[in-house]
Amino acid sequence: TKTMMRMRSTSANSTSTTHHHDGKDDFLTVDISENDDGHGRYAIAHLDSNDNDDDDDNDDGGGASSAVSPATALASSSSSLPPPLTDIENSQCDERDRNIHPNRDRNPSHPRSLLKTLWSEATSTTDVPRLHHRRTLAAAAAAEAGRNDNHDNNNSNNNSNSNGRRRSVPSFGTRKQHLPSSRSVKIAKRVWLSFFAAFAASIVLALHVYLYKLFQFYRRGHENASSPPSLLGLTPLDYQNALLTRRIGPEDLPSSSSSSSTPLMTLSQARSHVLRPLSPRSVDTTRYTIRINTWHRNEQLLLSLNHHSRCEGVEQIQVVWCDVEHDPPDEIAHHPSGKVVVERHAVNSLNERFKVLVDPPTLGILSLDDDVLRPCEALDAGFVRWTRHPDRMVGFDVRTHVVDEDASDSNSNPNSNPNILSNSNFKNKSTWNYGYLSTTERTNRYSLTLPRASFLHRDYLDLYVLSLPRDVYVYVALHLECEDIAMSFLVSSLTRGKPPLIADYWAVKSMVKLYSEERISGGKDHKARRDRCVDVFAEMLGVKEDGEFPLRTGKVRHSSKANGGGF
Repeated sequence: TKTMMRMRSTSANSTSTTHHHDGKDDFLTVDISENDDGHGRYAIAHLDSNDNDDDDDNDDGGGASSAVSPATALASSSSSLPPPLTDIENSQCDERDRNIHPNRDRNPSHPRSLLKTLWSEATSTTDVPRLHHRRTLAAAAAAEAGRNDNHDNNNSNNNSNSNGRRRSVPSFGTRKQHLPSSRSVKIAKRVWLSFFAAFAASIVLALHVYLYKLFQFYRRGHENASSPPSLLGLTPLDYQNALLTRRIGPEDLPSSSSSSSTPLMTLSQARSHVLRPLSPRSVDTTRYTIRINTWHRNEQLLLSLNHHSRCEGVEQIQVVWCDVEHDPPDEIAHHPSGKVVVERHAVNSLNERFKVLVDPPTLGILSLDDDVLRPCEALDAGFVRWTRHPDRMVGFDVRTHVVDEDASDSNSNPNSNPNILSNSNFKNKSTWNYGYLSTTERTNRYSLTLPRASFLHRDYLDLYVLSLPRDVYVYVALHLECEDIAMSFLVSSLTRGKPPLIADYWAVKSMVKLYSEERISGGKDHKARRDRCVDVFAEMLGVKEDGEFPLRTGKVRHSSKANGGGF
């Protein structure tokens, strides 16, 4: 806004308002303008001389106006016209303005935001807040100028003697101007209140999450208590423990729950699965793939690789390497035969020997332990028998189960070892025990075979991982035993109770067992645990006498065939 004030002045000793001084009219022009950023008002005062009386008459509405001296006019508007600054004061004011607003000259179109100003004042360590400082200081300077009339008169005389236009800015004075302390205190309180509100919200959120997890935990415990207990005595905590200790992987459990005992495929679906047939005149009828399970027995493994790689019927040897802390030696990983493939597993479990990571080139699979050797001719004889019955297992080491009618009462003994499986849920039924080789040969009957030396179809490896009951799968992973019993009973269940086949008797007796101090399983409770494995696994897979497909037995030796055997 601009306001032009034109006042006619007379000489000092003239008493009439119509007299002119030297025939000329002096005009005092005052420009009051507001800065673009709205931070203050500036006044420009200058004295002009004009020789044209016609203009004066036109401006005064016919020349009838009262004479007012420039000093009096400027003093009357002294409340809005602060005194001008000297050059030193102007430089100090500009320097102060640059210190307060360092980015104003760089980007004048984007003034400092109110949020940044509030934050700087709330976190400032000085005693002088800078909120709207220019308006505050301009008002204080104008008030000070109004109280100093003599100083204003001197400035008016200086402006009347100057011929050019001079711009003056309000004097801010040398005294520091302070905002009321209550404003800075309020701003600081708001900042701290916002901080504490955010902190309290985070605490409440964390408490809600904790209570929700606690509620879910107790609800799962209630559901598990109301559901039938597991035959193996496993709890959801055992499933979580198996996951944490990397005994099983997340892919081994259904995606809906990490503690579900439901397999990925039911036994009924597995029984309806059709095995891939052996194509005549293909590699499946002439060659087989060996899968060797090993654990910290590199010397025995290397001897086994050197021996079996020379067999003509071996197409490939896959080493199941579950030692995640150590790499296989170079002589094993880069075996000179070119037949060895190391299959590295991230999970340390006996179930991994049946989990295929590298697709074998043949459908016939020979499952071996790293400390078992047999002549190539014995392996070829077992393979020929398997090609005639690809849906069955053909083993070299067979065992039997022993039915104990009176053992049900001993299973309910409260002093029994808690680490041993409990079959108290069906204690009124017959109990099956594990029969060692001596019992098998004495009775001349067998019902299962050990996968430490057995031929089986490649599809059974996938069915073991997918359709085996999860309680059995997790128990094998946690206790590192009974995977051979689980695989033998699973194949018998899928073949409707048929027992595995046995290789020729001479081939069975041709085994060489390598000595090793490292043992994967064993201990003083080994026999008791295997007894419970046979009993519970047979119950869960439905191969007991009252099951869906009762397990049949076969003869170890036939009287009419000295080298024969089978079902």
